[in-house]
Amino acid sequence: MTRLAVTCMLLSLAGACRADVSTATVGVSATLAKSCVAGTTSGGNTTFGTFNFGTVYFLNTAIKVTGQANAGALQINCNNGTSYTVLLSGGQSGNTASRYLQSAAGARVNYNLYTSASYATVWDNVTGVTQTATGQSVWLPVYGMIPVQATPATGTYTDTVQVTINW
Repeated sequence: MTRLAVTCMLLSLAGACRADVSTATVGVSATLAKSCVAGTTSGGNTTFGTFNFGTVYFLNTAIKVTGQANAGALQINCNNGTSYTVLLSGGQSGNTASRYLQSAAGARVNYNLYTSASYATVWDNVTGVTQTATGQSVWLPVYGMIPVQATPATGTYTDTVQVTINW
């Protein structure tokens, strides 16, 4: 065994005891697909919390509220460079131009949701709000207003609005 090692060592100096070597390349890749996540997920349900107009006694003046984190504002996180649109449904009215809160007895309180504090543009299910993501989580505020109207019977009035994110 020692004689073979010495022989290979001497021959390697002469270049005769070289092992065969072959090289090649392997490609490496990853594809990052456009993606967005939104809201808070608990028990398989995604939510943005509850947009709450608070306790109101009379509807003789407009009531304006801005959604906050986990209370009606929309948390969106899309990967960098992804353009996305956030749409809001009409709730139980089915019409974004005439949303209403409804009591268990069927009484209604008209309200709407807007894209800015100017309350000029209703947040709808066609145009919505479009942005381009930076890869960081953002909070989109929702602006709500109950306009002046006749005050209905006391009680709790609710609606559920579906949030859709297209990218």
